[in-house]
Amino acid sequence: MSDVSIELLKSGATLASVALAAGIGFFFYFRQKEYELTKQRYLDQGLDVVAAALDSALGVVSHNYARSLQLCRQYRDLGSHFQVKELERGFLELDNSKFQQTAHYRVGSLLGDQVVWEIFQSALAYAASANALIAQEIPDAMRILASEPEGSRDLKTTADTMISELRFRHDEGFKFALLSRELHALVD
Repeated sequence: MSDVSIELLKSGATLASVALAAGIGFFFYFRQKEYELTKQRYLDQGLDVVAAALDSALGVVSHNYARSLQLCRQYRDLGSHFQVKELERGFLELDNSKFQQTAHYRVGSLLGDQVVWEIFQSALAYAASANALIAQEIPDAMRILASEPEGSRDLKTTADTMISELRFRHDEGFKFALLSRELHALVD
């Protein structure tokens, strides 16, 4: 073999090595890119959105529970000195209009089951029902009862009944904490 042939073989081997290295680099680059896109779509735009919506709804219920509990205690302890104006302040609005359907579709695709969607709907139904009692019905009852004459009502019994009902309704929401915990575990 001539020197030119040997040099051509060496340069061809070098070019083949560079092309192989570039091919392997592109393969791993696109594989990483696909992983990042999948992570963004299913985790950031799926599980995280669903978990945030669930946590937000349950958080509003918990906040309103604490406020209503405080008002019941004031009603019981202050009697005729209870300020009815307090019933109009401190409650958060519950926005149940966002079902996050796209995020649930992604989560369902990821899990191969719609169990998260079904439990999420139950959680939102619970939140709407509990929040109506906590932020509207109980304050309305206190407003009506506060307008009655002082001797015609038993403040302690009435307030304790309302507090008991508030606790019962609030504690029902803890069953949805498992869903929230599992969604965060899936993200991790």
